Amino acid sequence: MVRRLLYVCAATCVVGCIMGALVWRYGAAVSFRGIVTSAAANPQDGKVARGSYTSDYFGLSYRLPPGWTVAEEGPGPSSSAYYVLTTVIPEGEPNATILIAAQDMFFVGEEAGSLADQARDLQQGFANIAGMTIDREAAEMKVADRPFYRVDYSGVGLYRAMMITEIRCHVFSFNVTARDPELLNRLVQALDSDLSFATAGDAASASPPCVKDYAAGDNVLHKVSPVPVGPRFVPIPVRMIVNADGGVRHVHVIRATDEQRRSIEDALYRWKLKPYQVDGRASAVETGLVLRFKPDN
Repeated sequence: MVRRLLYVCAATCVVGCIMGALVWRYGAAVSFRGIVTSAAANPQDGKVARGSYTSDYFGLSYRLPPGWTVAEEGPGPSSSAYYVLTTVIPEGEPNATILIAAQDMFFVGEEAGSLADQARDLQQGFANIAGMTIDREAAEMKVADRPFYRVDYSGVGLYRAMMITEIRCHVFSFNVTARDPELLNRLVQALDSDLSFATAGDAASASPPCVKDYAAGDNVLHKVSPVPVGPRFVPIPVRMIVNADGGVRHVHVIRATDEQRRSIEDALYRWKLKPYQVDGRASAVETGLVLRFKPDN
């Protein structure tokens, strides 16, 4: 399921590039290398300013190539918590595009394989698209001292590289498309100097460990059900950060109506969970759950 989902998301990016013809966009903060990271930020809160895309949630900064700008705003998060974070393009000739995206692994339906497994499945998925050719098989590479996996593929006159890494229980991806394979390689190689990540110590102090399905079963000591509003039975993915004392610190309703979001936030902030343990000590934890409003709630 996870691999099919990543493949579908990536294939969607391919179709978007073809159809658009390359014309398309806890409190305390901790600083590192000019980046600010905050545990209260959300994945979609990243933005481009002063020539760089910065994400507090993912703890990274990407300096855009000279003369590049933000394209049109992409779609909102999907019900499976796939984000198109931003898309950037040259201000002049539309000969390339870079789409930055993320898939929340809490909501893919089954345990994910390793990053290498996911990259190989992406490769197989691309190979199964009519007209696509694999130009570079999935292989590990370092970008800004961080492990990524890269897959290159081409078709209909466009050359593409997809690079994925794991950040905060998300598969984070750069999707580079160009009309010229040499331009593609230059854009990929430039990532090594233009991309900055939090150091391990800074990231750990700013964001809690993420644990899938922690807000379930016996871990929930006190539960308040949201008032059912809006469409029924539609899955609503929610991320939450739980304090070391078991109280809910932050609720992020990923995809819902405004009424549903308010109802869910009002309920979840009153939940109480067992404190999460790290090496025998209570710790904050980040987790997710899927809610559905039912008529008999």
